[in-house]
Amino acid sequence: MIHRVLLGLLLLVPSAASGAEIGSAPKVSNWRVKSSPHFEVLHESAWSPSSIILELERMYSTTRLTMSMFAPWMTTEKSKIYIYASQGSYQRGEFSPPKWSKGLAYASKKTVVVYDTGDLFKLKAVIAHELGHLYFEGYFAEKLAYPPQWLNEGLAVYLEDRVFTEGGPWSCSLSYFPKERRIPPAKFFDAELDKLKSDDAISYWYLQSFATVSYLYKPQTRLQFKNFCSALRDGADVKTALWKTYRIRDRRDFARKWTAWVEEYGSKAGKSGVSSSFSNSFTFKPMQFSSYTFTQFGQKK
Repeated sequence: MIHRVLLGLLLLVPSAASGAEIGSAPKVSNWRVKSSPHFEVLHESAWSPSSIILELERMYSTTRLTMSMFAPWMTTEKSKIYIYASQGSYQRGEFSPPKWSKGLAYASKKTVVVYDTGDLFKLKAVIAHELGHLYFEGYFAEKLAYPPQWLNEGLAVYLEDRVFTEGGPWSCSLSYFPKERRIPPAKFFDAELDKLKSDDAISYWYLQSFATVSYLYKPQTRLQFKNFCSALRDGADVKTALWKTYRIRDRRDFARKWTAWVEEYGSKAGKSGVSSSFSNSFTFKPMQFSSYTFTQFGQKK
């Protein structure tokens, strides 16, 4: 069975979750609670992960501008974060996650469930990724819709990357994105992740999803990106949404503009001292520096 790379792992909303539905709280007697202006953190161990409240509020500050247009409630309501003490207790817990899972998100309950690995950076990356799904899937759920896979994962990865203040692994890897590993944009929007043939192909699909979201969402195109997502949520296809919001005529027009942007991105990295071409010393292994793991994509229920 082909293994799949899944960032922050598969996000399960209540209507699709394979685990138990959330009540007021899991039936665990030793949850400790910490609160901040925008989060309620329930941690299983006696001590919460070091500085997690401070890190979550920093995360909120970096994601608010991007995500509040999809989830305006995030400015006035708290997201709930459950942090299990270990992978074992997470697997045995009330939420009944799949064996390969590192995190779950329940959009209707504004809740994320993760476990502590002892690595604060990876924990932050997983939480950021899951919060991205929480906010974005909730936006589409308002119209009983689900976001395109490339857009959903690309935006979650985009938020995950921003956890790293010195340049995240995705933005660094984008400088090394070889032409031969890119899916032609004319085919990319229809690519189905579970039909890709290798772990390597899956990895680059995620990188291209990140690159596509990064191209569409820039400070000067923030409103256009929101309108693009809104058009998709209302049932428009990608071609129609691109023309309506970006005045991009078709997929070939998008391919030309997106490819030029990727090449310019790599060129700028080269001028700053980072080589924009692959070398024998560079291998794209996302599972080494992010929230990734190999998992069986087909096990989603």
